[in-house]
Amino acid sequence: MWVCQQIGITPCVYLNKFNNLADFCVQVLIVPRVLYYQEEEMYHFLEETILLRKREVMTGITIAMLLGLGATGTATGVSALVTQHQRLSQLQMTIDEDFLRIEKSISSLERSISSLSEVVLQNRRGLDLLLMQQGGLCAALREECCFYADHTGVVRDSMAELRGRLAQRKREREAQQGWFESWFNQSPWLATLVPTLIGPLTMILLTLIFGPCILNKLVSFVRRRLDKVDILFVERMQLS
Repeated sequence: MWVCQQIGITPCVYLNKFNNLADFCVQVLIVPRVLYYQEEEMYHFLEETILLRKREVMTGITIAMLLGLGATGTATGVSALVTQHQRLSQLQMTIDEDFLRIEKSISSLERSISSLSEVVLQNRRGLDLLLMQQGGLCAALREECCFYADHTGVVRDSMAELRGRLAQRKREREAQQGWFESWFNQSPWLATLVPTLIGPLTMILLTLIFGPCILNKLVSFVRRRLDKVDILFVERMQLS
């Protein structure tokens, strides 16, 4: 055999063509590499290969299980976030309802004070008429006259502003609420049922998707091992 710098390995060299080329060739003897192993060493090597491939299959199954558990955890986390958002919305609704009750109570109190002030002023006018000959009620009592300052208008305006804000927040909440949240609000028991079932359902779905693939890999692996065992058995029978 000839080993040339440009041509490579060639079994022969054509001199007429070689003289016109600026190439460098060396004649060599190529001997194939032959490794000899004893029978015990071959069996030991094959057993190690089988164990290694078994570990590889188990590693694939383990990775698939970890992916399934990760997907289940992700689904559970998403459902927990949805549940948390739904509970925060319920808390905001409860706070708005409490504010609305407080607003109604303060408005009722403001109307009561306004009614009481009208009664007091009416009685004051009546006493002034009765004591007109003595100069009025204040002159008869020999005290300075007291005057009523009505500040209920500020309270009335504040309560009206609070009612407007509560109504606006309610409209915004209804506008931002999706079909999923409305579904939860209509059926509160789903907030507990869905996070409980979503994990097992995800595992079943992943098993149905990746289970046949893993099973086929496992069957083909066992089939290859059985074929190698049959070949080793036949070789041993031939040697014996």
